[in-house]
Amino acid sequence: MKDSSLELKIRLVFGIFILSWSSIIVRWVGDVDALIIAFYRLAVSAVVLVPFALREKSGSGVRWKKITPLMLLAGFFLALHFYSWITSLQLTTVGNSIFLESTHPAFALILSVIFLKEKAPLSMLPALIIGIAGMYITVFRDIQQNGAALLGDGLALFSAFCIAVYLLIARYLKMELPILTYLCIVYGTAASFILSLLVLKGIRFWDLPVNVWMLLMLLAVGPNLIGHSMLNWASRRIPVYLVNMALLSESVLASFYAALLLDEIPPAEFYLGALLIIISITMVFKLLHLKTIVIEIIISKAPK
Repeated sequence: MKDSSLELKIRLVFGIFILSWSSIIVRWVGDVDALIIAFYRLAVSAVVLVPFALREKSGSGVRWKKITPLMLLAGFFLALHFYSWITSLQLTTVGNSIFLESTHPAFALILSVIFLKEKAPLSMLPALIIGIAGMYITVFRDIQQNGAALLGDGLALFSAFCIAVYLLIARYLKMELPILTYLCIVYGTAASFILSLLVLKGIRFWDLPVNVWMLLMLLAVGPNLIGHSMLNWASRRIPVYLVNMALLSESVLASFYAALLLDEIPPAEFYLGALLIIISITMVFKLLHLKTIVIEIIISKAPK
């Protein structure tokens, strides 16, 4: 690997820390249509990346006929992810939305095996089970039995599937385009899909209060441009299921922020669930570290 294992982990942790503020900023935005929030989050990020993408050297061997359909598909699933997840945040609690959205490692494991042939070792199974158990413990009592909350929970699960597909495509295309060029195109494509819905539904997306504009810019530059882009960077270097497992920590951080800033105090079992999730993440990255050490030893002893 070109990047050191330590550097990769630091960047991934930093990206998740920034990304974990998404739910809080969305809540601060208030009663604004989820399509508007998703559009500006993606469109602003794409515009900011344009000058950097133009400076990257894509090379003359880019197979545009092959990758264009996949780029469109990535943008489509990214648009679906943000729209469904932001809508879920407006219908249910931050804890429910984040934790149910965090089921994406299960989707990523299945999809990685089917499409990338990246089969997770059986040693990862206990960590995955512990992580899922942690998520279940944190949300099972808090799920409210009414239509709006249940719809929000369902949308959170759907958004988990969408982000797993999106990261899968990002890993598949890792050798096709430089990272900033890829992100600029995909963010712009996703924003275009959402813009078409805004126009079709006749939603006024330019007449917003100043404080909402500021929060939308913060959401675009922080959680999306820095946090979300860092996940794409990591997806090019390690298997998708590992990136998704690391993302489980976002649910713990976001729930902590919600308790502190939004007065959404989690029930007592949340702390046990959060502990299990942290244990599962630690197990995965210890296994990754041991695997890296073994590979380095094999390479060092190989005949020159």
